[in-house]
Amino acid sequence: QKTSTNPMATLFAWTGALRKRGELDGLTDLMDFADAIEKASLDTIESGIVTGDLKNLMEIDNVRVVDTDDFLKAIVEQYQRTL
Repeated sequence: QKTSTNPMATLFAWTGALRKRGELDGLTDLMDFADAIEKASLDTIESGIVTGDLKNLMEIDNVRVVDTDDFLKAIVEQYQRTL
């Protein structure tokens, strides 16, 4: 069964861990990747693509509610546009 819950906390926990690993090992590419994923995530939300639990928090009119899988796919697409 599909869900429509916000994975942002988990996503930012992972990117934070990746960034810290990059800092410890001197891997700037890993730190840049973590930053880019976070930016793509926020850009996705700001573009109006959200999960159901975020819909009522949005202050823009053009909101598209998607399930969790489609939300993550939208983040990937946003990230790929920055490459």
